This record gives sequence, C-alpha cells and structure tokens, in this order.
Amino acid sequence: HFYTPNYCKGVCPRVLHYGLNSPNHAIIQNLVNELVDPSVPRPSCVPYKYVPISVLMIEANGSILYKEYE
Repeated sequence: HFYTPNYCKGVCPRVLHYGLNSPNHAIIQNLVNELVDPSVPRPSCVPYKYVPISVLMIEANGSILYKEYE
C-alpha cells in the first residue's frame, strides 16, 4: 500500500518571520510583491512540520483497517 495525500494545510502569512524558517530570498520576494511589483509571485510555503494522519482502509477481503501514520 502507498498513500500520496497531495494535501497541505497551514499558515503562510503575509509577513514571513524567523520562526517560519524563511530564507532571506523569500522575505525579499514577499516585499517586492507587496511594495514594488504585484506580478512577482509571492513565495510558496512548504511544510516544515508534519502531524500524524489517521487512515481508514478497506482491505480486499472487506475488512476495515484503521492505521495512524507518523
């Protein structure tokens, strides 16, 4: 079995602060987008912390399996 969630939920605030592990480039890119040229894209946020995910699976024999993945 494998699972690719393609889902991420979290905060990507307008003002990027040190606690978000933002590189200087992302901070400057954000400022350029806001103050100079809106056509410059805002930085993309990626997760730096994951939480466990609970999954219910239906096995081939019809039984239901509950798993929690880190």
